[in-house]
Parts: sequence; structure tokens; C-alpha cells
Amino acid sequence: MACFLLPKTLCEEMEAIIAKFWWEKGHAELGNLPSLTWKSIWAAKKLLIQGLSWRIGRGNNVSIWTDRWIPGIEPSTWQNGNENRELKTVSDLIDGTSKKWKTEIIFSTFQVEIAQKILKIPLAETDSEDLRVWKGEATGEFSVRSAY
Repeated sequence: MACFLLPKTLCEEMEAIIAKFWWEKGHAELGNLPSLTWKSIWAAKKLLIQGLSWRIGRGNNVSIWTDRWIPGIEPSTWQNGNENRELKTVSDLIDGTSKKWKTEIIFSTFQVEIAQKILKIPLAETDSEDLRVWKGEATGEFSVRSAY
């Protein structure tokens, strides 16, 4: 068996492609004669999706209004009359140059408690992709214990 060193960026791209295949909406179906393993995965899919949240990188893949990205708050909680229709993704709340939150827009769009939670979310100093994480663990990694 041959062993090769691959560049880290290639490995990250391959992981992203695999993750996109498994977790994008509408790609997989239960089928006519699914195996017991596939039935088990399918049954757990809803639990897994409910437990996923976003770790903000650039913010361009995360919907402000429908995705889970504010720790400890469900999207339905911040749906209110202040919803600014011009704002679509979390990147609209981040200054692309300074890599800091646009505090004025955040406070004018969200309730004070929610705005304060948003401002506590750390932002990367370098460009990085948004990442799906398991909200049941501080590390963002899935464990069976945290799923219960």
C-alpha cells in the first residue's frame, strides 16, 4: 500500500465536498429497500440537523434569519418587526475590512439582549469559511453523550 502526503488545503477541500454531499438538503433519500444501517442514519438525521449550528467565518453562507448561529438562541426567537429585509447573510453584519461586527446595524436590527450575544461571538482575523458545528459540545464536535 502506498502512502502520500497531501497538502492541508486539498484535504480541507475534500472534507468540504464530502460534508456538502452528506449534509446539503435534498441530496439523500431513504429509497425502496434501505438497509438497517441506512434506516438508522436516516432516523438520526433529524436529530443531527437539530443539533447543528454555525461557527462564523466570513458569514457569507449563513442566513441571518433562518440559520442557527447565535449561541443559545433559536432563529424563531429573533424574528421580529425590526427585521431588515436588506440584510440576508451574517456577512452583512461584519465589516469586511476590519473583520469586526457592525455594531450600529446589529443594535438597530435586533433586541438588545440578542445584539449583545451577537457581539460576543468571536470573529476570525483571517478569512475562513463558515463551519457547521455540533452545539451540544463546547468543542463543536459530535458525541453520543451530547445527543441525549
